[in-house]
Amino acid sequence: MTTLTTPRRRSPRLALVLLALPSLLIAIDISVLGVALPRMAADLRPSPTELLWMNDIYGFMVGGTMITMGAIGDRIGRRRLIVICATVFAIASAVAAFSTAPWMIIATRAVMGLAGAAIMPASMALIGQLFPDPKARISAMGAYMTCFLVGMAVAPLIGGVMLQYWWWGSVFLLGVPVMVLTLLAAPRLLPESPAQLHTPLDLRSSALCLASILSLVAALKWAVNGTPVWECVGLGVIGLVLGAVFVRRQHTLEHPLVDLSLLRQPGVSRAMWVLFLTALLMGGTSIFAGFYLQSVHGLSPLAAAVWMIPSMIAMIIASNLGPWLGRRFAPSRVVLGGLLLMIVGFIPFALLPSGRIGLVAVASGAVLTTAGIGGALPFLMNDIISHAPQERAGSAASLAQTANEIGIATGLVLLGSLATVVYRARLSVTGGSWVDGFESTDQVVLAKVKDAFVDGYHAVGIAAVVTMLIILVLYVVPSRRTA
Repeated sequence: MTTLTTPRRRSPRLALVLLALPSLLIAIDISVLGVALPRMAADLRPSPTELLWMNDIYGFMVGGTMITMGAIGDRIGRRRLIVICATVFAIASAVAAFSTAPWMIIATRAVMGLAGAAIMPASMALIGQLFPDPKARISAMGAYMTCFLVGMAVAPLIGGVMLQYWWWGSVFLLGVPVMVLTLLAAPRLLPESPAQLHTPLDLRSSALCLASILSLVAALKWAVNGTPVWECVGLGVIGLVLGAVFVRRQHTLEHPLVDLSLLRQPGVSRAMWVLFLTALLMGGTSIFAGFYLQSVHGLSPLAAAVWMIPSMIAMIIASNLGPWLGRRFAPSRVVLGGLLLMIVGFIPFALLPSGRIGLVAVASGAVLTTAGIGGALPFLMNDIISHAPQERAGSAASLAQTANEIGIATGLVLLGSLATVVYRARLSVTGGSWVDGFESTDQVVLAKVKDAFVDGYHAVGIAAVVTMLIILVLYVVPSRRTA
């Protein structure tokens, strides 16, 4: 029987800080490239296909390999995996910063995604070991998720500031000092986590998992980028078939890559669905705020980022306030309160008024939605990880993160498509999108484009409110049955 040996005279809080720093960086790297991409494209001159892969490969690798990397951490030790992948991430970041060709960016971003996919589930599994008390563990999860969510939120602001004064490669150099610090401090601050599983890794399952998730995420993202429908549908069908084969294989293996029986644990499948659907809404609505602030109201990227600062602050407060409330009230009530906040937060998107009051509405909606998910997320993640056997905690964490990644990609497609349909109907056109429409120099046409985009935003807000009501029922009804 393996035991966990915690270093003497070291506080678990220091270990938590060390684990949270890479998560902050990984989250920034997911979003920051969108800010740097125009300058990179002007310098490196990529083809349209290369530009697509430069932007998407990191997210593809994170989503596609997270389950496998979580299983590897369960087998070789999570601290060891974090040290190895921190080294890989730092080297790949340095190479990316000085890339001279698109293929170098694509290759290094793929390696960074692979390393990032390993660090997150290993870190969350270690948090479960560092904080065995459920209430302390939820608080630690809240702090960890705060860093990740704040990283996603501040990435455009950080990228804008760095590009204002340095070259595009500087956004990649952010990763080097953080990962070097992790590499040096991990052996001193993190507990040694011996290999929890001694069974061989099923490489066939790993290949099926990677191919299935990459196919599904690629089909969803390419649909957003205007790829022909038959190609997206074909790739999606391939992903679903491979996923079905993967699931069937896990049920037949004596030592599966992922123990899917975890989903039959009370509350786990419900938490997975809530994670997936809330990620779908948060990811799907995130793209509209930027267009609304910059293209409808003419704000600069930096000014638009400033308008979203209150939502970043709300996320920080809620991610820490939620666990505090969980010490005084039933966790289910805290999650319920977070879901209700999200419903209220999506209402301003559905009613978005004209004029500058619309800026306040968007900022207020963002505050409420980010506060809601920030308060609920630690409890949802804990519901999944705490029900997993200790030897499979990494796999459980990676399963939850994969649901989140696919949810974001699905939201971009579904809500983006809904807004596009409304936009085209409003303008009585059969093709094109608001991205092209906002480039018009005809002020009459531009005014119509703005009105059509706002109508699409209204439709997205209504869909988000309806979906949140479904999520609420999904969460409340099983809770009453359990009670």
